[in-house]
Amino acid sequence: MSLPKAQGPIAKLPAELFVLIFERLLDARSICECSQVCKSWQVLTSHDAVWSTLLTKHCVDTRTESRLISETHPPRLKQVYAHWYQRYGGFIDSYTRIRRSVLRLESWAQHNCPPLLLSLAPGLGWMGSESIPVRELLSVVTDSPDMRDFLIAYHLHDGQRRQRRFLEYGLFGSYDCYGEVCSLSWLSSRMLQVIAMGQFKLLVFAWCHTSRNYLGIVVDCPSAHSSQILHHVVQLQPQSYRFIDKGLFGDFFTTYIQDLVSGRYDVHNDVISMLPNSGPHTGTSISRGIRTTVSVMFCPDETPAFRVYRYQISFEVLDFAALGFASAQLKSRHWLIHYQERQTESSGHGVVGEFPILSEESPYYRYCSRITDDELEDLMLVAFEGYFTMVPGTLEDPAGPDFTLAVPYTE
Repeated sequence: MSLPKAQGPIAKLPAELFVLIFERLLDARSICECSQVCKSWQVLTSHDAVWSTLLTKHCVDTRTESRLISETHPPRLKQVYAHWYQRYGGFIDSYTRIRRSVLRLESWAQHNCPPLLLSLAPGLGWMGSESIPVRELLSVVTDSPDMRDFLIAYHLHDGQRRQRRFLEYGLFGSYDCYGEVCSLSWLSSRMLQVIAMGQFKLLVFAWCHTSRNYLGIVVDCPSAHSSQILHHVVQLQPQSYRFIDKGLFGDFFTTYIQDLVSGRYDVHNDVISMLPNSGPHTGTSISRGIRTTVSVMFCPDETPAFRVYRYQISFEVLDFAALGFASAQLKSRHWLIHYQERQTESSGHGVVGEFPILSEESPYYRYCSRITDDELEDLMLVAFEGYFTMVPGTLEDPAGPDFTLAVPYTE
């Protein structure tokens, strides 16, 4: 049955206006329904501008899809969308969500962490591809809706390259604490492994080869726990089985990329800090034009102590006029550590064996240290606070009286 011609006042509207209207439709179904109204709408809804908007919305790689359709003649964008939709089927929502995050990651890394961008490996081919396809991952994961984001991530990038020159640029952050360096790299599909932890099985997808710190996805667990933790990303301490639940992979991945882009994780010398500078378990104070930021995290890596908390302190001069001096040097530290049933105090000279100087040439300093509570009658660390004593000028040539920088109460 042929379609009728458009009639009435609406038929007198210019074609360009119709195209603008169709561009604002949010889904392919609505566009296709409009195409069935009349012959002129059928032609107008096939306009490339209409489908370009939809392809952009879904972050479709139009160049790749066009090449798969034809190597010689550029296809219409309606064909490109149809080909993409048929190729990914039930994965289209995951494709859109994860590719949007990956594009943001690539753009951010290009300007903020170029070695990270270089470390990202080409993605796996899709189902039926001649290159190593994502279907190979189905030997270690299920085709569950909860795991589709994970499969798409590997389709876009097969983790990070494992060359030595990239080891310190772990996608999921790094720290250097008393010479112990941890860098969580995104593992390639060839290095994925399922490990058993009691009644739980975890698919490890991020790993530090020195500290044994890792991120994994719970792929099997007792039925009593499946509704709470199955297919969730966890960070686990092997010896005590304590873990941090980070949610489903798609939620974890997209939130982490958003935090990276928004500046929640510091980047120094192209290395992403594993400890955030804002949010839960962080604190910030500003005094004398210097911003002091503290970040604390429980570290579930394999260490002799069951409870190790690493903390990161950063100092940054925001306003030298408020500081009142050309430089200032750290002299000492004082901590008040809160445990469940008591408090302890600790003082010392410098930090991690250093006495950093903040100046116009070097306005930023960051260090990482740790607190353990395994020797304190099994008490649990609750929070800590304190202050640093600074000397205007330098320790050898003071330019004024000492002043303090407060570390706020941080849980």
